[in-house]
Amino acid sequence: MAEAPQDGMVSALGANGRNAVSLGRITQRTTPSSVAHVLRTAILDGTLQPGSQLRETHLATDLGVSRAPLREALGILAEEGLIEKIPYRGAFVAEVSAEGMAEIASLRKRLEPYAIELALPRLSGSARVKVTRALEDMSIGADNNDPAATIDAHMSFHRAFYELSGHKLLLELWRSWEAQLQLFFSADHQVFANLHDVVTEHERLLQIADTGDLEAISAEIDRHVHGGRPQAEIAAATAREA
Repeated sequence: MAEAPQDGMVSALGANGRNAVSLGRITQRTTPSSVAHVLRTAILDGTLQPGSQLRETHLATDLGVSRAPLREALGILAEEGLIEKIPYRGAFVAEVSAEGMAEIASLRKRLEPYAIELALPRLSGSARVKVTRALEDMSIGADNNDPAATIDAHMSFHRAFYELSGHKLLLELWRSWEAQLQLFFSADHQVFANLHDVVTEHERLLQIADTGDLEAISAEIDRHVHGGRPQAEIAAATAREA
C-alpha cells in the first residue's frame, strides 16, 4: 500500500509548486473517462511516479477541470489498481513491491506455458487475431513512442493466451494481477532504449509458441518472464556474462 509522501518525495502538483508535475490542460470534452485517460497515461509513462500523492485541488487547476469528473476519474483508476485511496490522507499512485512481482513471476512461469499450450488450437484459427492485433498495436505504440499504448498492447498480448486457453480460472488469475503488471511494465519499458525492442521480444515469443514445442515454450517463458528486474537490464547483464 502507498504511504503518505515523506520529506523530499515528489507530490504531484504539490501545494508549494516545488517539484510539481504539470500534465497540461485537457482541451477535449471533459468527462471522467477523458480525465482518467490523461492520468493513466501519466502514470504509465512515468510522469507520475509510484508513491506520488495526487492532490485534487492542484490536479483540477492544472488540467482545467472541475472536481466532480476528477474524483470520478480517480475512482476509475482506483478500480484499475493504478492508484490507492488512503482514508484521511488522499490518493497516491500505486506501488508494486519487488516481492509481489517475484511471486507473480513465479506463477506466470508455471502457468503461462500451460495457457499457451491450451490456446494452441485456437492460435491456428480466426481467434489468432487477438494476439496478432496486440502485436500490431504494440508496434504502432512503439512507432509513436507512446509508452502507455505499448503497455496496453503488451498486456493484451499476454492476456490473449489466457483468454484463448478456455480455462476460466487461469483467466481469473491473470486478471487478479493485471494492475500490478501494468505498473511493472511501466518501469520495465522505460529501461528499453527503443520500444521496438519490446515488440521484437513478443514476436519471438509468438514464433516459438507457433512451433508447438512445449519445452521450447516453457524455456522461452522462463526467459521472458522476470520478477522485479527489468528485461533490458537482464539482457545487458547476460551480454556482459557472455
